[in-house]
Amino acid sequence: MKTQWQRVLTVAVGVLLVSVAALADPPSAFDLRDVAGEDFVTTVKSQIDGTCWTFGSMAAVEGNLLMTGAWTAAGETGEPNLAEYHLDWWNGFNEHNNDDIVPPSGSGLVVHQGGDYRVTTAYLSRVEGAVRDIDGQSHTPAPPRSGPSFHYYYPRDVEWFVAGADLSNIDTIKEKIMSEGVLATCLAYSSGFISNSIHYQPPDDDMLPNHGVAIVGWDDAKVTQAPEPGAWIVKNSWGASWGIDGYFWISYYDKWCCQEPEMGAVSFQNVEPFAYHHVYYHDYHGWRDTMTQTSEAFNWFEAGGDEYLSSVSFFTAADAVDYTVSIYDGFEADELVGLLSTKSGSYEYSGFHTVDLDTPVLLSPGDDFCVYVSLSDGGHPYDRTSDVPVLLGAHYRVTVPSSAGPTESYYRDGGAWIDLQNYADPNWPGTGNFCIKGLTVDAGLRVDPSEGSGSEGPVGGPFVPGDATYGIEYAGVDPIDFEVSVDPPVDWLTVSGDLSGTLPGDPAVVNLEVNSNANVLGEGTYVATIHFTNETNHLGDTTREFTLAVGAKRYEWTLDEDPFWTVEGLWAYGQPTGQGGQYGGPDPTSGHTGDNVYGYNLDGDYPNNMLERHLTSEAVDCTDLAQTRLKFWRWLGVERPIYDHAYVRVSND
Repeated sequence: MKTQWQRVLTVAVGVLLVSVAALADPPSAFDLRDVAGEDFVTTVKSQIDGTCWTFGSMAAVEGNLLMTGAWTAAGETGEPNLAEYHLDWWNGFNEHNNDDIVPPSGSGLVVHQGGDYRVTTAYLSRVEGAVRDIDGQSHTPAPPRSGPSFHYYYPRDVEWFVAGADLSNIDTIKEKIMSEGVLATCLAYSSGFISNSIHYQPPDDDMLPNHGVAIVGWDDAKVTQAPEPGAWIVKNSWGASWGIDGYFWISYYDKWCCQEPEMGAVSFQNVEPFAYHHVYYHDYHGWRDTMTQTSEAFNWFEAGGDEYLSSVSFFTAADAVDYTVSIYDGFEADELVGLLSTKSGSYEYSGFHTVDLDTPVLLSPGDDFCVYVSLSDGGHPYDRTSDVPVLLGAHYRVTVPSSAGPTESYYRDGGAWIDLQNYADPNWPGTGNFCIKGLTVDAGLRVDPSEGSGSEGPVGGPFVPGDATYGIEYAGVDPIDFEVSVDPPVDWLTVSGDLSGTLPGDPAVVNLEVNSNANVLGEGTYVATIHFTNETNHLGDTTREFTLAVGAKRYEWTLDEDPFWTVEGLWAYGQPTGQGGQYGGPDPTSGHTGDNVYGYNLDGDYPNNMLERHLTSEAVDCTDLAQTRLKFWRWLGVERPIYDHAYVRVSND
């Protein structure tokens, strides 16, 4: 378990190693799928509708997680697998959801019909995602926006590159692929541009980009339709049966690939499990425009709790930019007051960047704080109501509304600070906010996991699981004393380990174990409340509940008899006839435990693109029950694996 400060040190060392490795000239051919026998590219996916840009984005994020080993280090299993359709639904730019309008729906992009990499970066920078496939992947209906079990992955940097018409910057792009992994790009796909799985759009052709893909390597000697050799190896999202096992080539001289300023070459870097608890921002839609005439700006926030402001993120609109980040206590009499922390540095390439403060700032509920950023070149990127001119996977333009209010964003004009709401431009819609964010961690005690735990079993035991473990850390500078207690006390739970001590230091560990006294408990639910107390300043005082469920109350439907549940459409009780299975194999001819089932069309397949049809059970009384679970057996015939979902919904009415 790493503290916030340990995490910052690890990231800094990683960046140093990458910089040293990037000094060598790139080879004439390179393939991320085979780097000294290792594969740094995830499996080819198969998109539905106009969602290519989400697959190009997540292919790049997944590739970086493989390059750095952050996925495995976070305890995940298998290859990185992130939810493209969560990005598709919850990016904030579409008709489904835009938090900058009221109500938050009905305007913007059409879901499943286009987006771009700036949309992706806005979604990632405010930590709407990226989430895992198992957390929020659903093409239809919309997946949950968030959940307590979701794992979030955050790219600390996203950089934009352009190869240049003379390919003068192509080595930089190659070095980024070698050091950071898969790179997202775009092209104007047309059957007229592709031959033998090689794509080339001549520079004088007018067709705009319409497809998002990901670059995984190159070959300088690859002969293409272009006058000169050289091509990128590209991962597509049309399934492994398309092209060359799901891949194809794009000429170095293609009109848009690695050339389009916003989508030609985008690198998602330093991706890690989200290490913060809160993000403060006003720029919901990220970088939509740039105020080139100012180098200084700040955003004004109010703290929502006891927190340490430990990092700041912002965009740079030019290469080779020096920055200064400063945190102030407030803004009074038209001046920033009370300097609390400052840090300066530089970024070589344009894009989104996250800076860790050398001196984190302690915030209390209701505290004002201002995040100031000075940039030496390119001006300040900002959010505003904007026209999205190029939509990968779509054939339309759309206006995406943003909103802003007074006293949120300021810029320096000469010697004076100007509220961005008062920007002197007759065409200014008043919807702009600067792309400056503050990232915080909760101050005080931090107890992991963040939820309670429990055990269950029959009267007399045994109880499973029989124990639980909690880790305790402290986010702060000065040492504090802590204590762990059970109040009111119970005799069936033994609490041991680091029950008192001083932090920060090595994380404390507390063990909970159900003891033999539980064997004499009668049927029922028993709760022990464990108190984690900061004895010094009480920042982060918290509790966790351990629930012991003794005995079992079970409802069971074996379907030997018809329970007469409510049905819609072709849902019916009876014995399946085995006549379906056109897509997913032969239908069954019986249930799991007997002859009968509840099935949709017992005599054949369900229709293609069928709307939801519900089977609704009788009410289930869960009064006084704990550790409640639902288990069922199901058989589902499908056209393609992406549709292999059946939904169970539970309500209290």
